[in-house]
Parts: sequence; structure tokens; C-alpha cells
Amino acid sequence: MTRRRLAVGGAVVAVLAVAVLALRPVGDDKVLGQRAPGFATFDLQGRPVRLADFEGRPVLLNFWASWCVPCRREFPLLKQVEEAGRADVLGVVFQDSRSAAADFMADQGATWPGLVDPDGDIADAYGVRLRPGLPVTLAISPDGRLVSRHVGELRADDLDTLVAAVTVGGP
Repeated sequence: MTRRRLAVGGAVVAVLAVAVLALRPVGDDKVLGQRAPGFATFDLQGRPVRLADFEGRPVLLNFWASWCVPCRREFPLLKQVEEAGRADVLGVVFQDSRSAAADFMADQGATWPGLVDPDGDIADAYGVRLRPGLPVTLAISPDGRLVSRHVGELRADDLDTLVAAVTVGGP
């Protein structure tokens, strides 16, 4: 009986460990305050885009997909930030087709680049995974530091917090 309890207990611990790892927060808080991982890719129209091109300006790096309902709902808020010049928005298309992403961005009148990440290298560099899910938005300061991360749908107050974190005299 004791061996059976140990075996069942061990199995429970293993399942819990896997669940904790699968549901861990996106990214690693140890990187906050450090230089954001650089990248070079293309936008949905084939134009080259590098994170370094935005140095000196606040950036919101948003991982999204056209099939992601919360991503679709937060899009108008990102559009307001971009149009008001509060921060540059870079949208990394995550596990979505180029055509679906380009159609959605066009339908929404997005003015920022939709970035392709065909091998998932940008997502990996920022710790973005399907679990806990999309969208994921990261705030990068004008000096290139990763200063804040938000997992899940942005609301207006969340977005204000992210923008404040990357602008002069932030929180």
C-alpha cells in the first residue's frame, strides 16, 4: 500500500510540475530593465524592419493574431496610441497566416507595421508562447530597455500604464 501511495504521489507531483511549467508567466521578469532583444524581420508588405530603427522612441511590441478574439478587441486602443504619437506600435504576427493578418490590419486601418516571425524567433526571444496566451504587449523605453509586460487583452488603463512606463517621467 505504501509503494502505491508513493507512486500515485509521485505521479501527482509530476503532473503538477508540468502544469506549472506550461502555465508560467510569459517571459522572465529578470529581463525587465535590461536591453530588449534586437531583431530584424520584414513587415507584411515585405519591407525590412529592425527594432534598432525605433531606438530613441517609446515602443509597444504587441504579439497578436487575427484569430485571437482579445487581440481583435484591443486593436482600436493600439490604433489610438499610435495615431496620437504616444508610442510606436510594432505588431508581431504570432502563428497566423500573412494573408489573414494583412486583411485584418487593412480592415482595421492599422498604421503600424505587422511583422512576420515565420520561425518564431522574435516570440522566443521575448518568451511569448501559446500558454498562457495572446495577446502579449511589451513596453520598450527609448533607450531600448524592456520596462514592462502585459499578458492578455489590453484595456485603456493597462495601455496608459504601459505608455507611462516608456515615456519620460514614467511611473
